[in-house]
Amino acid sequence: MTSRETRAAQTFLSYHDFVKAMALKYAPWPGLTEDISQQVFLEFIAKEERWDLERDLRPLLATMTRFIAMRLWRERTREKPEMVQKLAEHIRQLSEGHEAEPRYEQELGVLNECLNKLPERSRELVQLYYYHEISTPEIAEQLSMKSDTVCRALSRVREKLRVCIQRRLQATASSYA
Repeated sequence: MTSRETRAAQTFLSYHDFVKAMALKYAPWPGLTEDISQQVFLEFIAKEERWDLERDLRPLLATMTRFIAMRLWRERTREKPEMVQKLAEHIRQLSEGHEAEPRYEQELGVLNECLNKLPERSRELVQLYYYHEISTPEIAEQLSMKSDTVCRALSRVREKLRVCIQRRLQATASSYA
């Protein structure tokens, strides 16, 4: 490792907690957080000559983390059943402001059922983060929590919703069979 690479690695390590929080925020499911963080590190070091290590690197690292998480999401959804791909496409369309297509009405109904089954605090986190688009640090401040606690809570909520949605859709599919 050159001295510049060593310095870049040390600089990255000073932002490691920030990258992990961003990975937790953008990870499609909790198990990918470490994979995303490691990939951000590898790509950061591979392109270290491009970065001004004296500046605040959080915007750069947040962008890198988001793109890597999206890339991993695309890779992983290719391996998943058709239903997961449909839901992923629907979420992407919603994020781009498209209206829900009629074929997703069942999935939206299931999502709403699962949301309603969550504890009140979890529903509040979902409302603030996804519907009101409030950042995790702002939510943490608003709810007198730590930012990383909010990130972990959102990750657990996403996992609960994913499991609930899968169970409901499988139950619905088997009842029609």
